[in-house]
Amino acid sequence: MADHYDQKILALLVDDARLSVSDISRQVNLSRSAVTERIKRMEDNRTITGYHAHTSVSKEDGVTAYLALTFRPLSCDLVQPLIDAIPEVKLAHSISGDLDLLLLIQANSMTRLNVIRSEMDSWPNLDKVVTHMCLANRLDRW
Repeated sequence: MADHYDQKILALLVDDARLSVSDISRQVNLSRSAVTERIKRMEDNRTITGYHAHTSVSKEDGVTAYLALTFRPLSCDLVQPLIDAIPEVKLAHSISGDLDLLLLIQANSMTRLNVIRSEMDSWPNLDKVVTHMCLANRLDRW
């Protein structure tokens, strides 16, 4: 279980995954070796699952949208390879409630978003798609 040092280390890495062990050790008041051991343990137990470079589409030209999908019957496993084939899909979550699948799409243009959306019409057992356009980014901790 993560203690307060692990939580501090995680928070620092979430904020900036490129922080050096030396910088982290200074900020949490632990030795470099202790920080290295804690990070290694969190990687081994899959608390930390990776370090990522996040890309951004142009703020002027890019669009972000959530697509809420409903299948009849449920077909999330059938469409997983189709989701994997679209690089603009940044998140895909099976969810409870009236919806089956929620996708976060970051496309470089409305035209590309429309192409992605149109291609989904051929997905197996797709009953309904609702598009929710993102107007403003309020918080991004990814």
